[in-house]
Amino acid sequence: MEKNPTEKKKKVCQLSSLHFALDTRIFYKYAKSLSTIFEVVVVGVHPKREIIDGVEIIPFKEYKSRSLRLFTSWFFMFFKAIGLKADLYHIHDPELLPCAILLKFFGKKVIIDVHENIAEDIFDKDWVKNKNITFRIFDKVERLACKNIPVVLAEDSYRKRYENFARNLIVIHNYVEPEFFTQFHTTKRNPLHLFYIGIILESRCIIEIMEAMEILHNKGLKVHFHCVGQLFTRIEKLVKSHPSFEKLESFLHFYGRKNLEEGYKISMDCGIGLCLIKPMKNSIESKPTKVFEYMACGLLILTSNFPLYKELVEKTDCGLTTNPESVEEIARGIEKLLESEIKRNVFSANGIVAARSLFNWESEKQKLLKLYADNV
Repeated sequence: MEKNPTEKKKKVCQLSSLHFALDTRIFYKYAKSLSTIFEVVVVGVHPKREIIDGVEIIPFKEYKSRSLRLFTSWFFMFFKAIGLKADLYHIHDPELLPCAILLKFFGKKVIIDVHENIAEDIFDKDWVKNKNITFRIFDKVERLACKNIPVVLAEDSYRKRYENFARNLIVIHNYVEPEFFTQFHTTKRNPLHLFYIGIILESRCIIEIMEAMEILHNKGLKVHFHCVGQLFTRIEKLVKSHPSFEKLESFLHFYGRKNLEEGYKISMDCGIGLCLIKPMKNSIESKPTKVFEYMACGLLILTSNFPLYKELVEKTDCGLTTNPESVEEIARGIEKLLESEIKRNVFSANGIVAARSLFNWESEKQKLLKLYADNV
């Protein structure tokens, strides 16, 4: 899609009240891919207004209260968005669906991006009360918002829900840019150092990982855990109140939230990438983005033994799967990865090849560019 160099670029806007502006999908994949053709603005959680890699970042307040974010963020986002006078708005959060409806009402072009199957996720969230009522309300709002506009799905499995009411569907997978991850290739990885990057929740098996570490320490395998992500207060309390915390404290490394580059620089000292997620409807049917990222930078993978994950890891021969709800099996999985340096080198090399040949963002990027060409 070529542009006349003298022609003014059209402005497109990525909107999120939940994600950080430098979110992998929103910034590194969408915004940077689009910035060669369009004037791109990202409104998201960020400390200040600035331009990064040609993309304008406009900060949006980070909500400490979940309820306030759910019920008010769409209202404030609408006024921020309408003031930008963009040619197209791309919505990335379920709580911004009312914002999408308002933007459509005022004649604006809108795309809705579905990162997760939120409708199914409602039933797995402990904090959601009156789940059936919440589902019915969300279902009606989402159906209204998605009517007659493009809807982007991050996973093929989401089609089962959205093809019932969204006519213009396109799947854009969260694949990786292998060239970006080559900077993290190294032959000096230490397999005793475990790595995780992403959201830190009970469902990501943080406590189970600690308990597996204790089992390994008792066997003389002094493994470390390097964790990149925001450590919410409730998780921090669980970690620090755990009986094994005092023994493991010097082996637990929590870095807080980092951008993609800073996070994966930390991974260069590590040998095994953990993607352990407890079974929930949304996770069982969704390919984990971080597994592709681990592959691309050469980390060995230990992930949940869901059929989809198992097929992914076995097909590429880049790691192992284990039962995420069994501390003993998590420990056994880590121990297996520590047994053979030759096998570790094979897993690492296979992951890098698979990321480049099977899970490369370039194919998804072309779908994104065509979507924008057809709708701006």
